[in-house]
Amino acid sequence: MLLSIVCVDCKKNKPSKYGKVSAQISMLNIYKINTFLSSRKQARQFDKYFSDLYNKQIFSGVALVSKKGTVIYKNAFGLANRKSHEKLKPDYAFQIGSATKQFTSVSILMLLQQRKIALEDSIQKYFPLFPYKNISILTLLTHRSGLPNYIYFCDTLVTDKFKLLTNADVVNIMCSNFPKQYYNSNKDYHYCNTNYVLLAAIVEKVSGNTFEKFVHDNILQKTGMPHSFFYSELEKFNYIKKATGYLSPKIEAGFFYLNGVTGDKGIFSTVDDLQKWDLSLYSDCLVRKDILNKAFTPQTKTRRYNIFYGFGWKMYFLKDSTQVLFHSGWWQGYQSVIIRIPKDSTAIIILKNKRTPHPVDQRKIMDILYP
Repeated sequence: MLLSIVCVDCKKNKPSKYGKVSAQISMLNIYKINTFLSSRKQARQFDKYFSDLYNKQIFSGVALVSKKGTVIYKNAFGLANRKSHEKLKPDYAFQIGSATKQFTSVSILMLLQQRKIALEDSIQKYFPLFPYKNISILTLLTHRSGLPNYIYFCDTLVTDKFKLLTNADVVNIMCSNFPKQYYNSNKDYHYCNTNYVLLAAIVEKVSGNTFEKFVHDNILQKTGMPHSFFYSELEKFNYIKKATGYLSPKIEAGFFYLNGVTGDKGIFSTVDDLQKWDLSLYSDCLVRKDILNKAFTPQTKTRRYNIFYGFGWKMYFLKDSTQVLFHSGWWQGYQSVIIRIPKDSTAIIILKNKRTPHPVDQRKIMDILYP
């Protein structure tokens, strides 16, 4: 049927003084058909890939793949809750863990665009009693601060673990107890959640709002993400279909005193909302492109070969120099990865409620997209 459309189009456009235009239209139709057939083939390959993972009992979640804003594949596998045997559907929300760092980075860049902060600002400008020296907003964004991970020092320093900790609490604990720094500032890349908690705390200090409200008002609302929310807002969003996270095959993730700390994690979202988030980054609706491009530029080498860190995004390059931007995450029984390929506006969004060593094998994904 698709081929007949081209043939009919060619017959209608017989050689004339408009012959060149007709030929261009015909070539455009052929290009659209080839793109359509290629997408259909990739959709089948993605379905086989995720079905195989599910059948091997190593995948439970939702996957979405889109190109140039058009979803070419979306499906759900497994159970949203194992006790009730409730099946997952594509519109279920998951905790995205460290993929939240993308939103923290853009929040900082918004304040930068408004000239309310500068990348060279030291932490002491916002928290004068902060005991660690020579640490700037830039070193926090690029994980070069050498600071200790709050998840570990809070475990020993926090006595009341029945109350949600906040970003301000983490800052106060660091000011009062001065946990030992892992490395001198800017000596080396060291991925650490504390960096993005402090960035979220700076957003709160500068904006006068909680980080949750700042992100909701300035990002989630603007990009049309109605099914995205923070852990502290769970009660407000009790109508949302939420997948249950699992710490082990039978143990559900529940209350945890660090769930209230945000910036490094904290957001629940759906694959459809996250696709809108990805699309928004191709426009100036949140941040000007010249500023946003700082986040997508390699700022430092990581400790893995050929992988670099920008601001809230990791990145690597395929053999033909195609840039792949991504961030993965895990927290309390959930795993995620958000991949974007600007060359052809491709987005791959994978949300899981079953933890495995890696959220997904990106090499397999790239083999399907670029055989």
